Amino acid sequence: MTAYLVSLELPEDDPADIQESLQELGALVRTLGDECIGVTVQKKAKPVPATYIGLGKAEEIKNSCVLLKIDYVVFDQELSPTQVRNLENLIAKPVLDRTSIILQIFKKNARSKESKTQVEIVHLEYMAPRLSNAWITWERQRGGGGAGGRVKGAGETQIEIDRRRMKDKISSLKKDLEKILKERETQRKNRADEWNVVLVGYTNAGKTTLMNALTESHLSAKDSLFETLDSSVRRIRGTNNMNILVTDTVGFIRNLPHGLVASFRSTMEEASKADLLLHIVDISHKSYKEHIKVTDEVLAQVGAAEVPKIIVFNKIDNIVGEPRLPRILARSYPKSICISSHKEEDIRRFREMIVQFLAQNMVESTFHVNYGDSKMLSLIYSHTRVLESNWTQDEGIFRVRMSKSVYQRYFVSGKNEDIQEW
Repeated sequence: MTAYLVSLELPEDDPADIQESLQELGALVRTLGDECIGVTVQKKAKPVPATYIGLGKAEEIKNSCVLLKIDYVVFDQELSPTQVRNLENLIAKPVLDRTSIILQIFKKNARSKESKTQVEIVHLEYMAPRLSNAWITWERQRGGGGAGGRVKGAGETQIEIDRRRMKDKISSLKKDLEKILKERETQRKNRADEWNVVLVGYTNAGKTTLMNALTESHLSAKDSLFETLDSSVRRIRGTNNMNILVTDTVGFIRNLPHGLVASFRSTMEEASKADLLLHIVDISHKSYKEHIKVTDEVLAQVGAAEVPKIIVFNKIDNIVGEPRLPRILARSYPKSICISSHKEEDIRRFREMIVQFLAQNMVESTFHVNYGDSKMLSLIYSHTRVLESNWTQDEGIFRVRMSKSVYQRYFVSGKNEDIQEW
């Protein structure tokens, strides 16, 4: 299928950022296996409420679609359901936005029951208010099958039927997801005594390739956006008496919709419950600083801002003629390392850094908490990783792990019987 890309440039926007975001949108479309045939940017003081772009620009896009034989139009910004319907009436083609393209990629790449269920929920919630004949046609051309079902109630239109069935399907899927998440929480508790290291970062930064190198695994690591949606867990070998598990997670991207982040909150809880985050950055990308910013923003949204972190500048082998770059980065980002995931010496050095960081920056402590001490319980569950908990007639006993900085900030005066430094 062929796509035509559209963006709106407002006075406060940087034209270079608009172009880069459009390039990223083009990469998203190509990840679906489609082709980007044309692109246009309109400069306006503010979006048009009914159609986002001006009517003249919409007519221009319609003519381009006929001339270039375009299958659908994609806006780089998020559109309201009303804007989508109005634009489809004007352009006479299916109109999508950045969010809908990302959702299609998520549907394509979801493999586990958990990720498939999460994606289907957010897809249906997003699609229900945007249903139109053009959207349904586009979905079926992609093999989505539409909403299914043909049982009409009195006076119902086909779109009303589809919306009703979507609502029922969402309710059923959410119940299924609750069961899946309970099972995953049980699995996490069974691994509580092992160190939990989680890879995070911008999409296509090389997280899975690096995980394969660290853990001697063979996970799929294609050069495409959102290749990884499922949390894969592997063990680092050769770490003496330390049992270290490494978890790969879904990549981030700019303008990732808040609803999409919320839908994957359960998956990203892996990051919030980690002992250490490895923030993977493609240092060869010209916008690596923006990628760091986007990742940090999403980590804050999922409650992982305070988790100890090492920034890993990956793909350093793609940088030519800048021998001083590692020293410059080390000054700007003290807790960082520059590596190539394809060099054994770099991986050995990186593995040693992980072990040393965990040993020097983590403490284990046991807290005795009185019944009714909700403040202490909140601190424990919000800022530590609970390894073990037991309640007696008089109190709760919690064995927890946390960074030294968290201990100093929240628990230095707490009632505990034992502190163990690693």
